Amino acid sequence: MRRASCILFAAIAAAGCGGYDAPDEVTFGSVAYTQQAPGFDFKPLNTYYLDPQMEVWHDGELQPAFQPVPPQTLDLINQKMAAYGWTAVTQTPGPGQAPASDVGMRLAYFKTTYTYYYSGGYCSIYWAYYACWPGYAYAGQYTTGTVLTMMIDTKAPVNQTKVLWVSALYAVLLGSTIEDTPRLNTAMARAFDQSPYLNTK
Repeated sequence: MRRASCILFAAIAAAGCGGYDAPDEVTFGSVAYTQQAPGFDFKPLNTYYLDPQMEVWHDGELQPAFQPVPPQTLDLINQKMAAYGWTAVTQTPGPGQAPASDVGMRLAYFKTTYTYYYSGGYCSIYWAYYACWPGYAYAGQYTTGTVLTMMIDTKAPVNQTKVLWVSALYAVLLGSTIEDTPRLNTAMARAFDQSPYLNTK
């Protein structure tokens, strides 16, 4: 099933950005941006489902096949979630069904040939839900991949889907593959470390 998107990539010349350049940690390293749902309290939550498959986008187009999340990255996320008091649910939801957990998590991998400005939002069918990440933006010149992680409330009615937490890991993947897992995992660990509000203990 092809998933709908409202992702927008735009190539903007430096002059068009007012001379803005990305900081060195984006161009030559990585940045972990995180955002929680305003005012949301994670304390009452307990269980999560982590999708072992990730969406793959190339130059703004969703690719037909998902790609396995690297095992080391799955292990890292599970370790970080456990440290914050979460319990993993491993049962795969059926077609069109939501996971049997408080929240669901999925990664999306964006391969972009030339990215000068990332803008707009991101929407996708998440199990029985249509979830959207609002239009935050980050300007800068880099040509490496970005990994987005979304956590959604699986207990909310389908027509009231709520994104509870998102992390955007910029410039974590070199070239057009996801083989650079140490760099990805370093940024992923940073995203969790700077999100202490996820602690349910």
